[in-house]
This record gives sequence, C-alpha cells and structure tokens, in this order.
Amino acid sequence: MKNLKPITALTALTLAVMPAYSQSPKPHPEITSDTTSGNRVFPHLAAGGGWQTSVVLFNLGSTVANYTLRFYGDAGAPQAFPLGNLVTQEELGSQSVLTGQIPVGGIVVLVAENANNATTTGWALIDPASTGDIGGLVVFNYKPSGQQATIPAETATAQNFVLGYSNSQKNVTGVALTNPQANPVTVNLVVRDPNGATLATDQFMMSPFQHMSFVLPNRYPASNNEIGTVLVSTASTADAIAGVAILANSAGAYTTIFALTTQ
Repeated sequence: MKNLKPITALTALTLAVMPAYSQSPKPHPEITSDTTSGNRVFPHLAAGGGWQTSVVLFNLGSTVANYTLRFYGDAGAPQAFPLGNLVTQEELGSQSVLTGQIPVGGIVVLVAENANNATTTGWALIDPASTGDIGGLVVFNYKPSGQQATIPAETATAQNFVLGYSNSQKNVTGVALTNPQANPVTVNLVVRDPNGATLATDQFMMSPFQHMSFVLPNRYPASNNEIGTVLVSTASTADAIAGVAILANSAGAYTTIFALTTQ
C-alpha cells in the first residue's frame, strides 16, 4: 500500500470497528454521566509525530463539577503529556495529573500535542474521586492529513467485548487496549473471519494500568486480507479492560469504532 502514514501511525493511534455494527446495542449506556461509579477511561491518547489528542469534559449536571484527570503511559506509570487548555488558551506544560472545575452547562477542552517530538501514546482516567456528572470524549487529529475522529469515554465494566475489523481492500485496522485496574489482568483474544471461523487466538497478561496498541495484521497475520471480529475477554467484570480500534485506508482517511459488549 502507498501513502500509509496514518496506517503506520496506527501503532501510535491503533483502533476500529465496522459500520455493520452500527445498529448493535449501545456498548456502554452509562458512559455519559455519574463519575462516581466505575473507571471512566479514555483508552487511547497520542501526541507528537503528527498526532494531536483533545480531551473534552462536559458537565452534564446541575451543579459545578470537580474533575481529576490522570494520564498514564504504555507501561502503566504516570505519563506527562504537553497540555493546553483550549477554552482559556493557557499553556499548562507537561502534566500527568490535572484538576479543575467545569461550570454548569460548560466544557473543558485539554489538548495534548508535541509538534517537535515522536509520538507519545497512553491513556487517561477520570479519577472516581471526581464529583458531579461528567461526560467525556477524545478527538484524534492527524494533522498532516487533517483527518479527525472521536471516541467517548468508556466505563470499563464489560467482561467481554467485540471489535470489528477490516484488513482488505486497502484498509487496515489497529487496536488499542488499556487495563484500568490496579491489578494484573489476563486477557483472552480471538480473531474471527466474517463466518465466525477462528483465525487466531491469544492469551497475554496486562500489568496494572498498562496500555498497548498494535496493527492487527502485523500481530495476527491470519487476519490480513480479511474482515471479521476480535473478541476480547477477561475472567470477570472486576478485571474488565477497555479497548477501541481505528480503521484506516490507503487514501489517509481513518475512523474510530468502539467496543460492543457481548455475552
């Protein structure tokens, strides 16, 4: 394939699910409010190497919301990202934890960008100690092409979820997974074709707060020139992880597609 800079960058931004799943049940019906329950997770961030990620927090309640936003790197340690506040136009410097307030009906937009360096990846968590009803999403911007896509925050409570993929017709899919738990989690993964036949299986351990991203056909060559699903499962809801995917094509366009819960 030619002109695949966004696809190469999928190892930095890796994510995807296919339009055929758009009529499936909403994966996380509770993601829009109530920060006091569950781990509110932004499962992928990328800054630098052409990538810019904006974290948008919404106050959905009737009182002022107080947030604590924590950023983590791939290995699970706190990761400082160079941040700016788009609303106030403040440069915040490199931060791994941010706190603040969101007025009633208001938003906060935090932009992670490092124009002069290689891509830094990781994820973010709205700390459960945050108060008020806070909704959130991230906006990915690949500045060389101007392409943008968004994903909502996930409340990581699904023991099993499915990501769709397409690695055919000049498409390629990347996947990002995040363990928001304070304990190691064993992850089982099954890659299937459109008829449900198994193409690859895998089992691996994710350490506490670890983030990983990969281009699906690179890690699982049997998925090359295929379309289908990736089933991700853990032992219990207490070990639930978060995931998302990106579908990119040779023209430089991409879209995010998020996880669908399954039995």
